[in-house]
Amino acid sequence: MKFKRDQITGSVLAALGIVFIVMISQFSKPITAAYPGPKLMPGIAAVGLIICGLGIFANGCRQKEPDKPIMSKAGLLRMLISFAALWLYILGLKYLGFLIVTPFLVYGLTTYFAAQSKAQTKLWVRIVFAVGVTLVIWLMYVQLFDMELPIGELFE
Repeated sequence: MKFKRDQITGSVLAALGIVFIVMISQFSKPITAAYPGPKLMPGIAAVGLIICGLGIFANGCRQKEPDKPIMSKAGLLRMLISFAALWLYILGLKYLGFLIVTPFLVYGLTTYFAAQSKAQTKLWVRIVFAVGVTLVIWLMYVQLFDMELPIGELFE
């Protein structure tokens, strides 16, 4: 029996969800009404992975037509450029910090993907979007959640 791509993807997602649940169950802090603890959000994500994985698997079982190629060369190149950008972003976070590096990443990726599509956006729209995304994330983490974001070794 030959498995379809959706069946393999769904199985892997469901298995990852189960692995995450096993890992989460090893946390010692219990979930209470006063403090949900570190288990709640990963637990919700793990259950979501299992449900989505089972849905993708079931869709693959119902699918009658043969699988299409997984990814074109252009798609593979876009994926590799995205991973390289994220790797540079992590490196930049270490030395320059969140507030400096994040707008450049968001601007760079939106510009790159906008160039690949038919929907072109204006320069100022991408700049405002990049700065806005950075500020919203910063406000959520620093002001709302009272957490620190990387400042960068050059500014410490």
